[in-house]
Amino acid sequence: MHAGRSRLALFGVLLLAVCLTASLLAGSADAKKKKKKSTRSITVSKTAATPISAGDGTNEIDGVGTATLTVGKKAKGKVVAPSSVSITFGASGPAGTLDNLDYKLVAPNGRTVFLDNPEDSFTTGPGNDTTFGPLTETANSPVFFCRPDPSPPPNGCPIGDPDNNLGPPFAGTEGDPFLGIFSGIPAKGTWQFKALNASVVPSYVLSPVSLTIPLVSAPK
Repeated sequence: MHAGRSRLALFGVLLLAVCLTASLLAGSADAKKKKKKSTRSITVSKTAATPISAGDGTNEIDGVGTATLTVGKKAKGKVVAPSSVSITFGASGPAGTLDNLDYKLVAPNGRTVFLDNPEDSFTTGPGNDTTFGPLTETANSPVFFCRPDPSPPPNGCPIGDPDNNLGPPFAGTEGDPFLGIFSGIPAKGTWQFKALNASVVPSYVLSPVSLTIPLVSAPK
């Protein structure tokens, strides 16, 4: 009888060990599944500067500088997460003329968003800047641009809305809610960031460009 109870007890211990191991393995598998489902992001960059050609003054066709950003197989089956993309860039050119440039981001499926230009004279007023950035534009920031008034009052930034506090050289993060338009589209493929030159000035340069895309699995 004693030997039988010992064998029974040993069987019970082994059974408990098997159950615990199965539970741990199941928990590990669940954790891996959750990790797979969690949002991650991918960043693609063009580190070399891009010359921006002069516009055609006769036919009024803009010159263009294009940074090509390729998102590869790591984004297969993924779409842009609801928080949407962010883009980092800058530019340089003759003093006081950077408002001649317009910027747009084109997704692989052709969806296009025109971006804020911190040097736009309607946005920040005239300035003699020769360069700006690196500027990160995202859908998820309340911050906007400001060019300080040199003669008080008022003096400095912000002027008006307290969130309008990103001044020259506009190096920082600014909110552009229109970038939210990219949410939900396939991320894989070739993205293009374009600087359009409305003038005949040939000496503009687009600084290094970096695109960050948060990813989620495509809906089934």
